[in-house]
Amino acid sequence: MQRNATNSMVSNFGKWTILLLACVVGGCGITRNALPGSLVNEAQPTAVSDVRAWGDEPSALFQRDFVESIRQARKHTPVVGVDKDGWVNVLALSGGGSRGAFGAGFLNGWSETGHRPEFKLVTGVSSGALIAPLAFLGPKYDAQLKEFYTTVTTSDVLEFRVWQILAGSDSIGDSSPLAKLIREAISPEVFAEIAREHARGRRLYILTTNLDARRGVVWNMGAIAARGTPEALTLFRDVLRASAAIPVAMGPVYLPVTANAKAYDEMHVDGAITSEIFFYGSLLDISAGLRTAGVTQTPKVRIYIVRNSQIRTPYQQVRPRMQAIASRAMVGLIDSHAMGDMYRIYTVAQRDGVDFNLAFIPGDFEPSNAVEFVPKKMTELFTLGCGLARDGYPWKKTPPGFQCTPCEHVEDQPAK
Repeated sequence: MQRNATNSMVSNFGKWTILLLACVVGGCGITRNALPGSLVNEAQPTAVSDVRAWGDEPSALFQRDFVESIRQARKHTPVVGVDKDGWVNVLALSGGGSRGAFGAGFLNGWSETGHRPEFKLVTGVSSGALIAPLAFLGPKYDAQLKEFYTTVTTSDVLEFRVWQILAGSDSIGDSSPLAKLIREAISPEVFAEIAREHARGRRLYILTTNLDARRGVVWNMGAIAARGTPEALTLFRDVLRASAAIPVAMGPVYLPVTANAKAYDEMHVDGAITSEIFFYGSLLDISAGLRTAGVTQTPKVRIYIVRNSQIRTPYQQVRPRMQAIASRAMVGLIDSHAMGDMYRIYTVAQRDGVDFNLAFIPGDFEPSNAVEFVPKKMTELFTLGCGLARDGYPWKKTPPGFQCTPCEHVEDQPAK
C-alpha cells in the first residue's frame, strides 16, 4: 500500500504546544448541540440503542447480555470460547498510539506458535481499539494488522491544518485520514463477520471517554454489528475513531444521541483518558450471571493483557524547555495511569479466580513518540513483539512490583 511521507509538523510537539496556547488565548471553540447533564443517563445513540454502558458501575444491560452470551455459546459443540483444556480466554489490548505495533506483532507471533486461542472476550482501548476487531476475528487478519502497523505514517493518521486553529477548532489536527483507514479495515464484510461471531456467544468491547461526563463508556461492538444497518456500521467505525482520538492532537468524535425525543450530541475522545486497559470490572457480576445461566461449575478463565508500552521508560535527560518537560510529564502520567489499571484488573482477577497474564514492551527498547507513526521504528517494534511471542513469552503472573509471601511460588509462564 502506497503511503505518504510523514508530516513533520505533526510530529513536532513544540509547535503543537505553541498553537494550543494560541488557541486557548484566542478563545477558540465550535458550536455544538451538547446533551444536557440532566439527560446523561437517558441518552441513546441515534443509530442503535442498548449497546453501551458506563464502565464504572454495574450494568443490567451488559449483565443480561453476558447471560445471553453463555446461552449462545452452549448451542455449539465444543462450547464457543472454551478451549480444549477447558479454559475461557480473554484478551485485553491497551492504548499506546504507534506502539500498537508491539501488540500487532505479538499477535502475529502468537499465531505462528499454533497456540493462540479463540477469545471469548476481546477488549480494546485507543490503539488497542484499532487492533481489537481484527484480533477478535482471528489469525486470518494478522497480515492486515502487520500492514497497518508497519506502513502507516503520521500523515496517514492525522492532517495538521493551521487554518483550523485560526478559524476556531476543537483540535490542532484532523483525524479524517484515520477515519479513512478505519473504513478500509472495517468493511461491510468484516462488520458482518463480527456480527456472526457475536451470535456465537463471543464479545467485543471497546472503551471511549465521554468527555462531558468524564467517564468511560463501554460499547458492545458485536451488538452494534448485529443490527446490520448502514447507520450501525457508521457508529461502529465512529466508536473506534473516538477511542483512539487523542485530545488536542485529534478532534473529538461527536456522536449523535437522542433523549426525550430530542437530538443532541456527545463528545467522545480517547478511551485511555479513563482507562488504558480494561476488563469487566464493576460492569458485570460474573457469579450472578453464571447462576442465572444455570452454570453449575465455575469455568476456568484466563486473561491475557498486552500492554503496548513499557512498564518503566529508559532514563532520559529532559531539556529545560516547556515542550520537552510537558511531553515527558504526560508520558509519566499515562504510564502511572496504566499501572493503576493493571492493579485493578489483578484485583478483579483475584476476586473472581481469573488467571492473570501480562505482556509488555521490554524496558531496553527505545520506541518513538506514541503520536509519531514512523514505519521503520514501528517495524522494529512489530518484529520485537512477533519474536517474543513466537519464542514463548514468559507471561507475568502479577502486576509489576507486586510482592506478597503467598505469591512467591508463582513463576512466569510461557505462552500457550
